Amino acid sequence: MKYLTLFLAILALHGCENNTGGAGDNAKKADKISTSYVDKPLAGRILKYGLFKMVRSGGVVDDPNTSTGKSTAKPVIEQVAATELIPLIKGAQMYLQYRIKPFPDFPAYVDLKQVLKHPEMTLPDGSVSTGAEIPFKGKVSSNQSIGYIGYGFDEDYELVEGDWILEIWHQDKKMIEQKFITYWPTEEETTILKTKLAPIKLKGRPVRSSTTPLPEKEWPYVIVHDIGDDPILKEVVPLAKP
Repeated sequence: MKYLTLFLAILALHGCENNTGGAGDNAKKADKISTSYVDKPLAGRILKYGLFKMVRSGGVVDDPNTSTGKSTAKPVIEQVAATELIPLIKGAQMYLQYRIKPFPDFPAYVDLKQVLKHPEMTLPDGSVSTGAEIPFKGKVSSNQSIGYIGYGFDEDYELVEGDWILEIWHQDKKMIEQKFITYWPTEEETTILKTKLAPIKLKGRPVRSSTTPLPEKEWPYVIVHDIGDDPILKEVVPLAKP
């Protein structure tokens, strides 16, 4: 069962400055910094991307808005390698973390749209899919929206080779674009990666209908575990883009 996943992850950014001027000077500086910040044009940036594994999730659910009609609930993912090259192995996940700022009006959420483009995929019902467009709510904190979007391979029919492009749009402007290239790994890579990409704990539940929007408290979310300096997981580092 395939699922296209999109997520919200909130990061709070804090900073401090040491100033030697008086209170009036500090106020002027703070006002100048604040004004210059919000006057900048809205822009997006990719903070992290690559090959991930699914640690656990709340299960797969029906979702008519996605490329395959499925999505996953409350996923927890772990980065395996920073790379644009994604092996065609069940369990492989390609993700990116993005940041879009500034939102000067201090909204709690902002309307965004995810666009997925991929090689032709023949679904079980015989229809052909080349992607999907999915509107979603981006959580805004400190004038910025930070989140994760991605795609995971779970079925044989999804294993199609070529260019996969993930985009995020705000209104009529494309804010984020990331291309991944899927490929058939060697037998040696397959053996290593099948072990490394196996979920630690995958809690399944029956597929349920989600033809109506979920309430905010049930919006998908992601918790990311970084691999750090784990020498075993670094066996796949040769997949990383030079």
